[in-house]
Amino acid sequence: MINISARGFELKQGAKDGIAKELRRVEKMLPQTAAFNVTLTRQHSGDYQCDITVVDAGSFIRGEALADKIQPSIDMAVDDLKRKLRKLKTSLVDKKRKSGLDTLASAMEELAAESDWEDSEPSESIQRTKRVELMMMTDDEAIVQMEMLGHSFFVYLDEDGDTKVLYRRKNGYGVLICR
Repeated sequence: MINISARGFELKQGAKDGIAKELRRVEKMLPQTAAFNVTLTRQHSGDYQCDITVVDAGSFIRGEALADKIQPSIDMAVDDLKRKLRKLKTSLVDKKRKSGLDTLASAMEELAAESDWEDSEPSESIQRTKRVELMMMTDDEAIVQMEMLGHSFFVYLDEDGDTKVLYRRKNGYGVLICR
């Protein structure tokens, strides 16, 4: 399933068809249950930002790009997504983490991650609030998820039920344990 949305401009059907065509090539690398969420945003500078998020059983992989035209931003975001998928495959094969992620994926099928964006009254420091359902996973699985999203931190539950915040450091990763 491919969900395409545009912010700040009207996206023509031809562009939507082009996006779907590009993503059909990526679909071959993913399980049939994977869904694509594509968001194209026109920036104040006139550039176009393309964010492609793949959601599959609670796992997320995101490709993103910024360009002065729509098509190059889409192409670069798809290339970023492909690179991250190859990196994930290499990580799963080389480090033999596949069984842990498969277990997580099957356990999370019933608890599909829900995220609600709220644009409540803006304060001076908080611009947006996002609600996410925390998923139970190991530290290694959290590192993979954080890398696939391209974020500098990731919040999750460990096997003991503790909330952990994984973050990127100069030479590796750090973990904050919240009790």
